[in-house]
Amino acid sequence: MLLGLNMRYLPIHVDMKDAKILIVGGSSAAEAKLRTLIKTDANLCVVAPEISDEIARWESKGKLVWKKREYDLSDLEGVRLVYAATEDDIENAKLADLSRARGLLVNAADQKDACDFITPALVDRSPVIVSIGTEGTSPSLARAIKTDLEARLPSSLGNLANVINSLRAKVKSKIPSLSERQLFWAEIFDGKDLLSQLRVSGNELTSRVSRKMEGHKDNKMGSVSLVGAGPGNPDLLTLAARQKLHSADVIVYDRLVSKGVLDFGRREAEYIYVGKEPGGASTPQTEINAILVEKALEGSTVVRLKSGDPLIFGRADEEVDALEIAGISYGIVPGITSAAAAAAEIGTSLTTRGHNKAVSFLTGHDAKGFAEHDWAGLAAGGARAAVYMGVGASGFIQGRLLMHGADKHLAVTVVENASREGQIIVATTLERLSEDIIAHGIKGPAILLLGYAPRSIAETSFKRSAAQ
Repeated sequence: MLLGLNMRYLPIHVDMKDAKILIVGGSSAAEAKLRTLIKTDANLCVVAPEISDEIARWESKGKLVWKKREYDLSDLEGVRLVYAATEDDIENAKLADLSRARGLLVNAADQKDACDFITPALVDRSPVIVSIGTEGTSPSLARAIKTDLEARLPSSLGNLANVINSLRAKVKSKIPSLSERQLFWAEIFDGKDLLSQLRVSGNELTSRVSRKMEGHKDNKMGSVSLVGAGPGNPDLLTLAARQKLHSADVIVYDRLVSKGVLDFGRREAEYIYVGKEPGGASTPQTEINAILVEKALEGSTVVRLKSGDPLIFGRADEEVDALEIAGISYGIVPGITSAAAAAAEIGTSLTTRGHNKAVSFLTGHDAKGFAEHDWAGLAAGGARAAVYMGVGASGFIQGRLLMHGADKHLAVTVVENASREGQIIVATTLERLSEDIIAHGIKGPAILLLGYAPRSIAETSFKRSAAQ
């Protein structure tokens, strides 16, 4: 038998401009209610002998009025909604009965049976508001849905709604028929993926509407986003990166991008692998540039997905140059770089007050082979560096630093697959660097942290043995 097919609670959006809302209580329950209420245009009145520091801060900013006393019946006069939010269930139920007797809608904290209404979980992209309710059965489920929607809906959605509102009168004057206007707007948002359409800029939308009203065929040109995939752990992918992947028609990705990150893309998207295998086959950069341009010219929303951060040894400038020459719009979404992930895994800061005011990000290889650097400066006491693509060049780096006077006991930590499954952390010294890399079977991808030691050798040993 199917239950719960009828809605017990009607979801409505009530105009709260200048309405009076009474909140009785000043502790955590009241504070939780107020976190949503202070975002409205209502006049908020808190009645309680004492209030929390956060409520006091809101009062100091003029977001609410506080009456420092117990409530009485006069507080219910002229009120639109009542929140019974003391820490006493009996007192809350009593206030709910008094409010209901005066025809007022009341919400009693954590007492479903005493509530006339329930405040849903909200995704706030004002004036776009998405309400998520479970009729009080599972607030945690509502929060989980809210988290997913917040990851999908762009922060600019409210601005887009305001732009559409400003265009409605113009469209209505040109197209009097309601059904024809509905078709018009449906065609404006005609992308293969609605989420990609929700990310269109206000200027682009205005231009699109104007062209369509003038009868122009809209030969849509796509766009390209250079997106940092982070170190590979899907949990470390930024919200902006997830949103780009959700809306991409084409995803052009590297060898080091993990499956967990790729899973954020749509199944219907086109996936193009352009990995560069160490010592093996690789996709030339010119070919990658050509793919990005071609797909964007076809009208696709393209994500160029790069391991780590696209602006750190990611050849982003070369791709941006190609896009600009072709007149294709682009954006860049930074990612968590592998050096930061590696430092986090060993529990140490890349910069430490009183020790180093800077850290160098170096590459072990460049177009000519092993990369040359300011070895004398790096060998100086206190210098710290994170070396990318340094496993194959470790012997060269070791030799150059020792030749320029670096301390052979300089701490070096090698982190392979930082933050990912199969992570290996090797704490060593400059003198033993190459030897320990070979001994522990480090093949890469790995970061060499010169001048850094893990905070806990026991933790390092655990991670290493767990990964092997």
